[in-house]
Amino acid sequence: MAGGNFYIASIDIGTDKIAVLIAEIDDDDRLRIIGHNISPSDGVRKGSISAIDSLSRAISKALDQIDKSFKLSPINARVNLSDTHLTCIDGYGKVPIDEIVTADDVNKVLATASAIPTPANKSKLHTIKKKFIIDENHIVDNPEGMKAEVLESKVHIVTVSSLSMRNIENCLKKCDLEVDDIVLDPIANSEAILTQEDKDGGVCLIDFGAGVTSYSVFQEEGIIRSGVIPMGGDDITWEVAFAFDTSFEEAKRLKEDYGCAKSSVIKEDQFVEFVQTNKDSHHLSSLQLSEVIEEAYIDILSTLKNDLKHHNLEANIKSGFVLCGGGAQALGFEELVREFFTRRVKMGIVQRDRISGLETILMDHRYASSIGLLLHQEDLPQVDLIMSRGRNGVIGKIKEVIVGNF
Repeated sequence: MAGGNFYIASIDIGTDKIAVLIAEIDDDDRLRIIGHNISPSDGVRKGSISAIDSLSRAISKALDQIDKSFKLSPINARVNLSDTHLTCIDGYGKVPIDEIVTADDVNKVLATASAIPTPANKSKLHTIKKKFIIDENHIVDNPEGMKAEVLESKVHIVTVSSLSMRNIENCLKKCDLEVDDIVLDPIANSEAILTQEDKDGGVCLIDFGAGVTSYSVFQEEGIIRSGVIPMGGDDITWEVAFAFDTSFEEAKRLKEDYGCAKSSVIKEDQFVEFVQTNKDSHHLSSLQLSEVIEEAYIDILSTLKNDLKHHNLEANIKSGFVLCGGGAQALGFEELVREFFTRRVKMGIVQRDRISGLETILMDHRYASSIGLLLHQEDLPQVDLIMSRGRNGVIGKIKEVIVGNF
């Protein structure tokens, strides 16, 4: 225990880095960050675990540093998941009401809406409660105690690969940790970054990571879509490497130190020295470098736009886009997204009403997902739909709960 209070841990498992946070819960149920660490990741490719042993060693190193620096040794942790094979569907429920809506009626309509079969290789990760409808006209957050003849409800169901969930659980077991919760990465980010006003207005949150780019779309009734695109900052680095015949490491240096996501933002061109794969020293134009980077960014944004179009989501994004993730920090990226989508765009920042800690941590974009994991809350635990697969694993133990309005 820390300070005599209960504390929780979160682990953001990324392609490029592992971010660990430990937070204390005070008497007012407010979180205060009391431990933190960022370490290089290993065994992760395109946001998915590719080598459990390598990743477990990387996580163990991060936890060892937490123990050395803050004298904290968590026994369980909340972790994120990025699954390019995720599916999203809305479930619908409708029940008759005997004059006044009771808690049992609410549970019944949610259970009806959630009763959607899942393929054998998939598991339900989230069943997210949306708003309720009374007598086909009145939209409410909580109908309990209201007069009604008919109660309707929608839930947003996210399913992911069962193998992805098992890999996360097995990895944490090797680190002597139990899984407290698994949260889809874009949902975790939304907990940390988006305000209720953002969500109600119709917004798309884009997390531009090293291996993947994930997104979630919200409107007044709640979350309506999440997705993961298997392209990210590493793909841009490889484009630079191919364009200038250099190594991945040298291309990453060029991208981060001299590159720009929108070449027109560059005020003064400069020549940059770099080493090609044959070890010869060469020079390139920072403008030429940025043109390659911009084209690679546009490829990813085009894939995202096609995905939004495919799911008929563009009309829902009335309030524009909110950006987060390492790739979103590139000079000119905000301007590029604004021009590409012709929508309002802003950089995401962590909301401070539910969490406190060092300003350097709260302002560090690398911790956004870890903070979101800490903030993620289970709602309506009385609606327990126990997953039956497995005996001791997270797929056998985790309660699939209806989580609150997003």
